[in-house]
Amino acid sequence: MLIMERKQPGSASAPLLSMTRALSLADQAAEAIVAGIASGVLKPGQRLQEAELAATLQVSRVPLRQALKILESQGIVASTLHRGTFVAAFDDLRIDRICEARIALERIALRDAAGRYRTEPELLSKLDAIIETMEHAAARPDWMEVSQADLSFHREICRASANTVVLPLWESLARHVRIVFGQEIRDERDAAVMGPHHRQLRDLLATGARGSEHADTGYRKGLGRHGEAGGWFGPVDRGRLAGLPVRQGSQGR
Repeated sequence: MLIMERKQPGSASAPLLSMTRALSLADQAAEAIVAGIASGVLKPGQRLQEAELAATLQVSRVPLRQALKILESQGIVASTLHRGTFVAAFDDLRIDRICEARIALERIALRDAAGRYRTEPELLSKLDAIIETMEHAAARPDWMEVSQADLSFHREICRASANTVVLPLWESLARHVRIVFGQEIRDERDAAVMGPHHRQLRDLLATGARGSEHADTGYRKGLGRHGEAGGWFGPVDRGRLAGLPVRQGSQGR
């Protein structure tokens, strides 16, 4: 059976497989499955039973199968003949590649968005609201909500860039990034720097096109182990990713 709730110390039970009522049923189901993988309800290598998933998500098998096809095309689940569909493994090499691709896309977005933030400073209010949400979540801490806010922050920059190539590519990667976030091991030290790191990037963007180079430099300085520093990707003290062996020298990556 799927575990639907998990209790954390000092917190009430929270549903970990639920759907946001938006988009198509297939997309909602896909998002719910990704959330389940990110939260640890669905494990790498676990077989996904259609009947059980459909009952859990309260959808018919038709949109569920569509959701699984979407996730298979994105490499999040894998299907084999006579064995069914399984959650794909996110090993170190794959995580490195996901992060490398994300960094490349977001640096382009930063470059293209900087001028727009200068000419339309009212757009910064969207980043401010996301940072506030992030800080409130980090204070609890609610790492699932922090991860969502982190993704929302960078999604907003990609949107502001008006780059019609970068945004869809970034969106196709966002589900992978959410899963990586969910597998990170974080603590109160990480919570303390989430808001300041993102506020610093927001302030650099506020300087506009003239500060785009500084914004890019600030971004690279805060990238975490996949950009060799500490944090726009999500500052983590990576003791290890859940379910994977510790690789020598991976601490703090």
